[in-house]
Amino acid sequence: MPGPKTIRLVAAGLAVLSAAVLARGIYQIIPMGDPLPRSEVIGELNGPALASYSRVAIQRYGERQLLTGQLLVTAKDIDGLAQAPVLDTQIPALKDRLQKQRIQLAQTGAITAMAHGHGDLALTMLQTGRSTSDARNLIYGGRGTGVFELLASVSGDTGVTLIGAPGGEPLYLITSTLRSPGEGDQPAAWDALRSDDLGVTWTYDPDVTLGVPQLHTAFLTDRLAIALENHETGVRLLHSCDGARRWSATRLKEQVWPDSAAFERKFAETAERDRKAYGPEQLGYGWSLYPLDDTRAVGWSWRTRVRPEGQDAPELIETRRFEVQFQEGASPAFRITPDVARVPAQDAHALLTRDQPVFETEGDTIYQLDKTGMSWVKRSRSPDVRGARSWIGQAWFGRNAWVIKTYAEQLFAGDEYTKTYFYSRDKGRSWRPFQLSHEQERGLLGLDQTGDALLSLAERSGKTVIQRYPLD
Repeated sequence: MPGPKTIRLVAAGLAVLSAAVLARGIYQIIPMGDPLPRSEVIGELNGPALASYSRVAIQRYGERQLLTGQLLVTAKDIDGLAQAPVLDTQIPALKDRLQKQRIQLAQTGAITAMAHGHGDLALTMLQTGRSTSDARNLIYGGRGTGVFELLASVSGDTGVTLIGAPGGEPLYLITSTLRSPGEGDQPAAWDALRSDDLGVTWTYDPDVTLGVPQLHTAFLTDRLAIALENHETGVRLLHSCDGARRWSATRLKEQVWPDSAAFERKFAETAERDRKAYGPEQLGYGWSLYPLDDTRAVGWSWRTRVRPEGQDAPELIETRRFEVQFQEGASPAFRITPDVARVPAQDAHALLTRDQPVFETEGDTIYQLDKTGMSWVKRSRSPDVRGARSWIGQAWFGRNAWVIKTYAEQLFAGDEYTKTYFYSRDKGRSWRPFQLSHEQERGLLGLDQTGDALLSLAERSGKTVIQRYPLD
């Protein structure tokens, strides 16, 4: 039996160890870096303030900047909304709903003038508080002066998407209203509005088919568009030669994996034999697609072994690259390269334009697409955070700076992770940590046009202003 001295030594050692563990845990949750020291208000949204929860997106076409976000309409917002077109009456389903509500309200005496068709239907319904939705999507436009003017608004509580041809002409606004199937083989699709002047005016386009279930949609020219689609027959490559009106489909597995039937039979036999050891196994395929120039695109597909949840991550079996050449009046021409290096998965939410640089992140690694060599180049890795390995949750890439938001496990993590922002002025060779407040992070738009500073929205005296934080 150990004596009192031994017990005291053991207790002292445990106390020191506990203190060290506690200190380590506290050290890991202390934010790295300092707040960005300088900021300036460079502009404002000349219209209603966006909702604090709104997911705001900014897109650039040359000097033109377009910003979309959401608003929960209250009485104080009506005058601001009246400054720009309310697009609801251009969309058949929304217009029909508004007309029915107008008749009902007129019958009850709630409104009179609108019963006879006078005035702007959508705006009047907003003024009466009887619009089809309390949530509105706002589209703002600016030209580098710092001021964003309200261009239009449309109802819908699931947001809108902007998809543009190179240069933004034309530009399509994909709404959250489902269009009825058209004549012939025209599929059901989301209602879309078209602008030929970078968002100044909008007209309803009943023939365009864009939005979900299409994935990774991009315009190679103002008429040639491409996308992927998860179809019941498998993933298909879609292409349109008439500005997204009519789409042709090609089953990708037949082109990229012509050996799939034989391979899958053999895989099924092996999976059944190993069922007791690993449980049921499945074969999975991943896909990506990127525009290259005005006639070509490149993509990758990877075949994986997927085991039951809770076991190892999917095992990569093989990756293949497919290059596609498009020509009007002919089927796409494919060139397949088997057994290429592992590639990152494509960001499902990224909106690609033909001529922009392409970056992807996976884990702690940043990749850039070499469009000439049609390969992925590792550019950088995220730094450790307080001695713990980090991974990248979000990233912004500009001409003069890169910014990443990273996560790292804590000693006393639970369901929480240490979140740290870093920026690099030398394309990822070195990183400097910094802090953002909750307000700054909530309004974060990303990098400015030069790539020298972060932009964030903030509310000041009922206005939404744009603050610029230089990355010094």
